[in-house]
Amino acid sequence: MKYLIPTTLLFLSVLAFGQGKDGKNTCTDALPPSADNLKNLGMQLPLTKHFCYSDHGGNYVLYLTEKQDKVFAADKLSSAIEAHLFQVQNDKSLTKVLSIRDKAGNNEAGLEFWSKLTEITDIDKDGNIDPILVYRFYNADDDSKVNYDTFAGRIKIILFYKGEKVVISAITGDLDGERLTTATENFFSLPASVQKHLVKKMIGMYKDNLYGFDNSYKYFPQKPKGN
Repeated sequence: MKYLIPTTLLFLSVLAFGQGKDGKNTCTDALPPSADNLKNLGMQLPLTKHFCYSDHGGNYVLYLTEKQDKVFAADKLSSAIEAHLFQVQNDKSLTKVLSIRDKAGNNEAGLEFWSKLTEITDIDKDGNIDPILVYRFYNADDDSKVNYDTFAGRIKIILFYKGEKVVISAITGDLDGERLTTATENFFSLPASVQKHLVKKMIGMYKDNLYGFDNSYKYFPQKPKGN
């Protein structure tokens, strides 16, 4: 099952911050930087989605970018994606806080952000927003079509938390032994409430038939072998 969400940019005159009708903090009015300025900010790929939010630390904008160069009939995936989190200064200039870059493997059809699963929320109620991003890697079938099966491909969940990137990586398969969910070391030092939130997110995705996570350990990520 494919999970595509259309992305729309708002090209208006000022940068404002607010909460959308769906409860998510989004840019109600935003003017993304020009193409030249995007490159100066280290953004090399086309801009597809952005979110704005405010917390105790200030005002922020999160840009999602995708190369969108992998075309399969009516479907368009990417060989590479990036996300960039900036703090918006008083003069409207942007200071980079964190960024991620990832790319599809040679044998994969491509990848894309699942922007509908993006969370812009204060998970541990400390007054600071903890953004969560989700993106999925797809396999190709023998007939060169994208395999959107729930138990095919791999996925990553990225948490930006207190200046660090926490990464949950999962692979799936039809058999229990083929599925594995691991996390970077800093996941295991997160507050219990934050760990629980991420595990609950994976359980919800599994129950909604979006992705076949390993549930051998009640969906709790494992440490990579050798750690």
